[in-house]
Amino acid sequence: MPAVPRGRSGRRLPQLDGAVRRTVLPNGLQIVTEDIRSTSTYSLGVFVSVGSRHETPSLHGASHFLEHLLFKGTPNRTAEQISATIESVGGELNAYTAKEHTCFYARVLHSDAELALDVLSDMITHSSITPEDVDAERAVILDEISMHADEPTELAAEAVAAEIFGKSGLGRPIIGSAAAVVALTRRQIAQHWRRHYQPGCLVVAAAGKVNHDRLVERLSALDAQPSTRAAAPRHGANTISRRGGLLMHKLPLEQCSAVLAFPSLGIFDAQRFPLGLLSLIIGGGMASRLFVEVRERRGLTYGIDAGETAYSDAGLWSVEWQCAPGRLAQILELVRATLSDVAAHGITEDELARAKGQMRGQTALSYEGPGSRMSRLGVNTVLGDERTLGELLRRFDQVSAEEVRAEAEVLFAQPPTLAIAGARVPARRIESVLSRW
Repeated sequence: MPAVPRGRSGRRLPQLDGAVRRTVLPNGLQIVTEDIRSTSTYSLGVFVSVGSRHETPSLHGASHFLEHLLFKGTPNRTAEQISATIESVGGELNAYTAKEHTCFYARVLHSDAELALDVLSDMITHSSITPEDVDAERAVILDEISMHADEPTELAAEAVAAEIFGKSGLGRPIIGSAAAVVALTRRQIAQHWRRHYQPGCLVVAAAGKVNHDRLVERLSALDAQPSTRAAAPRHGANTISRRGGLLMHKLPLEQCSAVLAFPSLGIFDAQRFPLGLLSLIIGGGMASRLFVEVRERRGLTYGIDAGETAYSDAGLWSVEWQCAPGRLAQILELVRATLSDVAAHGITEDELARAKGQMRGQTALSYEGPGSRMSRLGVNTVLGDERTLGELLRRFDQVSAEEVRAEAEVLFAQPPTLAIAGARVPARRIESVLSRW
């Protein structure tokens, strides 16, 4: 029997990695699966290595627009038939657009695996994209943009991303702007589809009760298409702003939403391991420093969280909360004091041990089902991340308290960007706190 991997603390690490197999077809299509014999379900995803950060300004929102349109029908199925085919067997069919990829996925019983593959491959390769569908979906997306404009937390998060990442694709909203969506033509969207939805840009990921060889056999039919490995989407260099500052967006609301952010690291940076534990210690749950100080002891807000958003080559670290406008400056003072204390004096060994245990448990729970495992396989393959969950957890387990303190010192030495959306707040008091950072 193989030895059970253990961390530095001697505790067992979760056994998270199943039988993962990978195949690359001659046309560049990548297939990656994880066979989980104990389940009767099957999760299948088609991941496309293009997202909003790869768009030019004139194509802003095209990836998200296209995601909507691929559900509108093919020569083989109407839009209603696409949905009904999966729902009639109790399955789920959906999609999302991210900044570095787009995903279409289905979750069904393993006996309906062939059906899920047939529907997804039909959508990806044979969608009609008619002018009528483009006009109808344009109206839907404009409504979606209006809904986003009514969400103060989303407005604040988008404001800090725009400030920190500037004019690069990471600084623009995934959904696009109203002006950009209005200007997009059917021809532009169809060209975006033909250019990026080539086999060499696609990853098919599946998890659950998977027959890898059968999936490869079915997908090999795509070799009938020209053997094209499309060039990787270009996104240009990141122009990260380290100026910090205050951004305000007033809305007719009783409360305000605040996002305090710092430029941070990409997913492949080795310092993300201490950074991840730092996030948990400062604002990763009800036992974290900020939650205890701001919520439990002082009752200034319902909740406060800290965490990171990481992309392939850059990221940001943020603290988020909502509160009455008169409490914002006081909360900001407490956040500043907490971050400064960790940077100057570090963390305790008990805090470090709790954070490592929290990381192990959260990771094991978050990848419990076939759907989450399929998603991880697909995203990591698109990004070129070959590390297993076990390897990542072992790296977290090796982090020392001094490494966490050192990362905090570097991160919090930068001037923060604070975005506030909602009710009017005392700007002078807030600027005074920021000036002392």
